[in-house]
Amino acid sequence: MKKIGLLLSILTVFLLFPSQVLAVDYSIEQSRIDAYLQDNGSVQVRESHTYSFDGEFNGITRSLIPKEETAIRNVVAREGDAILEVEQEVNNYRIYRSGSDEKITINISYMIENGIEKYTDVARFDWPFFDKSNESDYAQMDVYVYPPEPTEGVIAYGEDEAAGTEKVEEEGVVHFAMGFVDSGHNGDIRTTFDASLFPNTPLTADKAMREEILVGKEEQEQKQAAYEKRQNFFTNISPYVIGALTVYLLLLIMYVVQKRNTIQREADRRFGNSYFVPKEEMSLPATIAYMNGRLINEKTMTAALLDLVRKGFVKHDGKEQFTVIKRETDHKHESILISWLFDKIGRNGEFTLQHLKKYTKDKKNHKAYQGDFQKWKQAVISEVKSNKLTSTEGKLRIAVGLSTLLMLPLIILFGIYELFLSMALTIVFFGTFLSFAGLYSPRTVKGARIHKQWQSFQEKYPYLKEQEWGELQDDDQKRAFIYSLGTHSKKANKMSEQMMKNTPTYNSGQTDFVMFMVIAAAINHNFKEAHTTAAAAYSSSGGGTPGGGAGVGGGGGGSGAF
Repeated sequence: MKKIGLLLSILTVFLLFPSQVLAVDYSIEQSRIDAYLQDNGSVQVRESHTYSFDGEFNGITRSLIPKEETAIRNVVAREGDAILEVEQEVNNYRIYRSGSDEKITINISYMIENGIEKYTDVARFDWPFFDKSNESDYAQMDVYVYPPEPTEGVIAYGEDEAAGTEKVEEEGVVHFAMGFVDSGHNGDIRTTFDASLFPNTPLTADKAMREEILVGKEEQEQKQAAYEKRQNFFTNISPYVIGALTVYLLLLIMYVVQKRNTIQREADRRFGNSYFVPKEEMSLPATIAYMNGRLINEKTMTAALLDLVRKGFVKHDGKEQFTVIKRETDHKHESILISWLFDKIGRNGEFTLQHLKKYTKDKKNHKAYQGDFQKWKQAVISEVKSNKLTSTEGKLRIAVGLSTLLMLPLIILFGIYELFLSMALTIVFFGTFLSFAGLYSPRTVKGARIHKQWQSFQEKYPYLKEQEWGELQDDDQKRAFIYSLGTHSKKANKMSEQMMKNTPTYNSGQTDFVMFMVIAAAINHNFKEAHTTAAAAYSSSGGGTPGGGAGVGGGGGGSGAF
């Protein structure tokens, strides 16, 4: 039977730690463990493990964690008659047997000292031959426990993976036929025999234990029966749960699609016959950020500086020099950018690309550069938010978020009762609904309209003919170019190259615009270098140790390969 703590531990490992890929591809097809109880309280154990390897391997591993007050001695490994090298590291044993693409059977023998607890009426052998630290699946696991001599009146039961697998055979031999055992699970066996079979074993306690052990067995059987009853219940309801979650998801999708279509129809109605270059409802940096999914980088900075020139806040003097003309800007991020570039990086209201290179060359400025960039970036995003281009859908998101909390108990319960497919599907639904609750922000009518206008511009811009470009007003030309530059349009680069080649053929106004595009290339290149420089520098022997296992009495173990 699985424990809730085990399930949570497994989920934590999956969520918080990267997957560890085994270097060796193998499976354990057959495992048999024979435990021969000695009349002096020791237990001679013989194990046989059949491995099937795909590819090269160096050997197998076996961890043997003794219970408290016990010890494991004389670990020997064989293949047929050949004795294999065994290397011990605390409770882990590496058995060397190299090969490639083979099926091999390794036999391991060892002695458990003080493995039997003796009382006035009975003696018992309780042992975990594997626990949740085990990293491998056993395709077929069988454990046999042999009394010192034939006997009757044996008490036996198992817990976790061994629960309900016990059978007392002839002469008092107990067989735990576990079948397939998944990795990461406990499997305790518990056997009890008449105390007279162990005359040389010292008393663990001077008291009778048979009745207490029988009560423990009955409690375990009742616990197992209750577990199976609950498992059957969850098996029956799981299809309805998955079906309900599927319907819930479909209804949510239908709502989202219907709402999007309604908003889009209203946006289309208000779209009207807009100009080729949409009118200015937000600053160009904010518009670019909105259309780029709030991605803001060096191209956005280039566009922002050029927009300051276009709006007359900054004057362009020559190819690389800029001078502040007005500081009373329209938006907070424009003031932040002026203060950053012209006062902190530049000097006395002037900014040149040489100022930028000198500033970022000094490593002491890298942290400040990153901090000022983030401050400006957040101000641009604040303008986007202030225009209410998306709806928070607060009530719906809260409702969906709360509904995901109801799925957590289901995920845990499906795991406890081994309904792993249902658990996996519920985890997928949980992630989907949680993402929806955290991220769903549909466009408002205003947001849809602005998006549609600029999307239409982006679709037409690459096919704009030279004559049509010349018919645009100077401000529209600049806004179109700045927007396209900030949204990574290849058309902007091609247009710059073409117009610079034909500069003599253009009139004075167009020649001025050509220079506007020339400085754009230089600014963008230098901002990119500054970003890269600042970001890179800123970011840059005996019986083993008793106890410690998860099985009965602190024991345990597992199998692997290397």
